[in-house]
Amino acid sequence: MAKIGKDKFRIKSEKFPEFISKLEDLTKISDNIKIKIESGNTMMYSILGKATVLAFKNYNIPTNELFEMKDDLEYGIDIIILNAKKFVKNLNFLKENEKVTIEITHKESQEDEDIMDARALQIVGGKLKLNWIGGEHYEIKDMNKKKLDQGLNLKNSIWSFNITKSDFTDIKKLSSINGERILRIGVKNGKVLVSETSAWELEIDEIDAERNSSLILNKKFLGCINDEADIKFHIFENFMLVKHEDSNLMLSFEQDFSSEDDI
Repeated sequence: MAKIGKDKFRIKSEKFPEFISKLEDLTKISDNIKIKIESGNTMMYSILGKATVLAFKNYNIPTNELFEMKDDLEYGIDIIILNAKKFVKNLNFLKENEKVTIEITHKESQEDEDIMDARALQIVGGKLKLNWIGGEHYEIKDMNKKKLDQGLNLKNSIWSFNITKSDFTDIKKLSSINGERILRIGVKNGKVLVSETSAWELEIDEIDAERNSSLILNKKFLGCINDEADIKFHIFENFMLVKHEDSNLMLSFEQDFSSEDDI
């Protein structure tokens, strides 16, 4: 029988609003989130799709920047948060507290003795105490930082293009006006174009003049892209990647084999 244990530590007050903000951002992908706490790094992520990953986003935070712990963890703790949107709304009631603690009740993973699966969370700030039941390990595909870094290595990307912050703002506004579900990202004679069929077309970049490509992207993913600055899209064989200092956003796309004249 798996042993039941507990860990309790403080969430640093200066990092707590950022922690909530990152969780809220991940709910744009899925309402289920996984948090992997290790002694060096804490990774939180969400995935859309099971057999095929349609979208994936993660954030990495050094564990000692997020939590105050008496001792380094001798194992990893996996927390699966179901109904994450409600979880985040509850956390927002704790924002103004100077001291927020989290107590994790966990048991040893059946698949890895160095991992503890969270069974329950208790988060306390001031007079408010929040309780949340942890989801089962099979409810979210397990990812780890090492495998992720390998799979999203930019050396394996095929090509890339840039969108300025201003152009991206225009794309989101134009997309909200028109009823198409998809965006087309096309490269014709080196010019990168974003368009909606029979509605609008915007030239956003110019790359290798010999490249001609046409991709289809579900525009509901636009809200998942961090747009504080200009954005670089790295194109792999089956997905595109938007990489920031502490996050990765992977979006699946479809190849469009229609006539290039339609781009």
